Amino acid sequence: MSTKVNKIYDVAIIGAGIGGYVSAIRSSQLGMRVALIEKQKIGGVCLNKGCIPTLTFVTAANLLKKIRHAKNYGINIENLSIDFKRLKARKEAIINRLSQGVRYLLKKNEVDIFEGFGRIKSRNQISIVKNGKEKIIEAKNIIVASGSKPKDLLAVPLDGEKIMAPEDSLNLEELPKEISIIGGGILGVEFAQIFNLLGANVSILEKRQRLLPYLDEEISITISKILERSNIKIYTKVTSESAKIENNKVNLTFYVEGERLNITSDKVIVAVGREPNSENLGLENIGVHLKNGFIEVDEHMRTNIPNIYAVGDVTGGKMFAHTAFAEGVVAAENIAGMESSINRKVIPTCIYTMPEIASVGLSEAEAIKLGYKISVGRFPYMANGRAITLGEREGFVKIIAEKETDEILGVHIIGPDATNLISEAIVAIKLECTSEELGKTIHPHPTLSEAIMEASLAIFKKAIHI
Repeated sequence: MSTKVNKIYDVAIIGAGIGGYVSAIRSSQLGMRVALIEKQKIGGVCLNKGCIPTLTFVTAANLLKKIRHAKNYGINIENLSIDFKRLKARKEAIINRLSQGVRYLLKKNEVDIFEGFGRIKSRNQISIVKNGKEKIIEAKNIIVASGSKPKDLLAVPLDGEKIMAPEDSLNLEELPKEISIIGGGILGVEFAQIFNLLGANVSILEKRQRLLPYLDEEISITISKILERSNIKIYTKVTSESAKIENNKVNLTFYVEGERLNITSDKVIVAVGREPNSENLGLENIGVHLKNGFIEVDEHMRTNIPNIYAVGDVTGGKMFAHTAFAEGVVAAENIAGMESSINRKVIPTCIYTMPEIASVGLSEAEAIKLGYKISVGRFPYMANGRAITLGEREGFVKIIAEKETDEILGVHIIGPDATNLISEAIVAIKLECTSEELGKTIHPHPTLSEAIMEASLAIFKKAIHI
């Protein structure tokens, strides 16, 4: 039996992850009546299963690494141990606190929350089903923010126990001794380092020629060397993986350039990307265009149907929480008549390895492929005073500029606090800054940010400390 909600909304949003709840709050700020529909937990994957819980583990692993090297700082520590259950409890406490905060913000902004599975019936109607009961709401505009899910491998299917998605590995009751990770992208590299630092023996299998294949090659090579020095085994150019569970272990068989290899692990993490949650949403009922399962949108986050928008992972592109946040704002503002748009060239990539990796704009190879004549400036952290006091000598800042105009095309950082430092580079590229302007900008001393200034100066061979 279905019931119809009498209230007519200006905006109804399917999915309460970061793209959805940001859309909801911004729409409310703009004076619209808003409905937000979620079948699971408010906050979506990032808050409940992805970024936040992963960063909780990253923080613990990073702290553990520092404590193990405490003698280098003149500090003696004995009887170091890991309480895995307490780490998990901290993760859950952080998730609960942030989730309650999002709920408070939605309530404060008078957003109506509907629990259940949302499905589009027509251009202005959504069916919401929970426990076999259906509600129907009407809205002038609809935003689809249904997110994504982990990709599966036919030859290595997920079972949630022995073979799992990255997010499932955060719920392990105890630390496995041996872990194999299929996929050397962002999640594969992050989780490899987390479990390695916590004490597991880790292997990474990547089908391409190098880890993090979409990043600047120098960054990729540097992090690979760091991981290998930590005794993480890296296999690249991997093909034809298959898995067999025997004696409570997972036996992985794969090929590297024709050579057949085997690894036996307690757990296997499949980190080969994500796919859109676009099925069963009723998109076919109104003719929304899809490409490889992703919803096609323009720079205003509009689909081919005028009052239907989509944001976040379900649209493809750079599947980051900050991308969904920005797109959520853009969609809300366009519905309000503001003609807002997304600037995709300033969407950063952030990777929470140790040291961190962050980049924005074009890599060196991408710039050359697009026909730019480029200048490149580099500055190593081993020449930065603040990095040395932190005991973080590895890594560098790399800046790519167009040779004739000197406009900055890309900035790539591997080193301490890279994910915070990259914001300066984002602003620089957004404002079409030149490397000379950035190099002449006074940076406080001693700070890590001086490495950005010196990398800019290095383009004209004016860096002081190298």
